[in-house]
Amino acid sequence: MLRKICLLFSLFVIPVVVLMIPLDAQSEPADPEEVAHMKVGHQKIEGVVTEVKSGLYTVKSPTGAMLTLTEEAAVRNGHSVPKVGDEMTLWVNEGNMVMDARPKGQPGKGPRFITGTLASIDNGKSKMTLATSGGEKIFNLRPESRMFRNIAVGSEVTIEVNDTGEVIDIHKDKK
Repeated sequence: MLRKICLLFSLFVIPVVVLMIPLDAQSEPADPEEVAHMKVGHQKIEGVVTEVKSGLYTVKSPTGAMLTLTEEAAVRNGHSVPKVGDEMTLWVNEGNMVMDARPKGQPGKGPRFITGTLASIDNGKSKMTLATSGGEKIFNLRPESRMFRNIAVGSEVTIEVNDTGEVIDIHKDKK
């Protein structure tokens, strides 16, 4: 009899008590930078610098992908030139172009998104003019960006501006 009571107790009472105990589960708040990158389809890739040569550094991801970046871009974005063995966090767009690179664990401001009409684009001077509701605004293009040629002046666009104020990506708005 005592055995049956113990069995019933272990099968019914213990699970009910366990289910009634409140859980203190919390998630970490979402990183605004990561959210902004993911909204426009960027992929986060972490890797290690494997080579620094002739003003370029190569980052190898755990999947074996090799991405090459300029030392100048690192310095221009306020980072020191990485050394072999340094861990990096890269954000890559749908065209496999690196949009942002920083030492792993170093936070940055998320990109800003500005919508308007493309008034002009001058790849030679690395400048873009965008007509917004607040008037025309001129932005610097990231020097290594030359992917904006297929978007016509007069198109409705959303530009992505990095934490140094440069246009790093442009998305033609769908109507």
